[in-house]
Amino acid sequence: MTELEQLGAGVVHVWTIPLDRTNARGLRDVLSESERSRADRFMRAEHTHRFVIAHGSKRRILAVYAEQRPEQLRFVEGPHGKPALDGSVSGVEFNLSHSGDLALIAIARGYPVGVDVERRDPTLEHLDLAERFFSPAERAALQALSPDEEAVTTGFFACWSRKEAYLKATGYGISRGLHHFDVTLVPGIPARLIADRLDPQAVTRWELADLPMFSGYSAALVTVSPIHSILVRDIGDRPWPQ
Repeated sequence: MTELEQLGAGVVHVWTIPLDRTNARGLRDVLSESERSRADRFMRAEHTHRFVIAHGSKRRILAVYAEQRPEQLRFVEGPHGKPALDGSVSGVEFNLSHSGDLALIAIARGYPVGVDVERRDPTLEHLDLAERFFSPAERAALQALSPDEEAVTTGFFACWSRKEAYLKATGYGISRGLHHFDVTLVPGIPARLIADRLDPQAVTRWELADLPMFSGYSAALVTVSPIHSILVRDIGDRPWPQ
């Protein structure tokens, strides 16, 4: 049974990629010319290294599902810039996110998927940033957590990762803005899309889920409802061909 055949309705695979601990051997070679050019434009070597690991690993993982060689994969962009495999690889939907030294790639079959990971930074002005990017309901929920700084930090990054994952799953990205929909953010309350004022049916169509297993990070997944299971794997758990 192939990896793709294991991806039934409501099943999502999430691969974790430790960017500073993954073996980079052979990964630059599987990148396209444009990807290598992007990698080389970074000013700092560590950022180049992380880009090569993230995007080379993305190709290596997707190649298993697509049953192609990593360097053979071709990508296209949707109307709002969301990357996708070209039409020759039907059924494989994916999304990549990275922050700090961690990258995640989520894969589903036949359904759009969005994933986001954010390294939590307690030094940010969370309430000020929320005023710029969160909806009024989200701002009120975050302010209600004050003055508990740890709760505010946790709530802020939970909200941020859930909003990013939702925008990526829909394919619109930030083109529609960040204020027209609300997600839960209070610690202890499950991830959920509360409302989307531009798409009243979205609440029943999309499901949010937290990926809480990464210490120091907030991560969220969004795909078409319902989500039956999420299988999390680490890239180091599999012997990859070099």
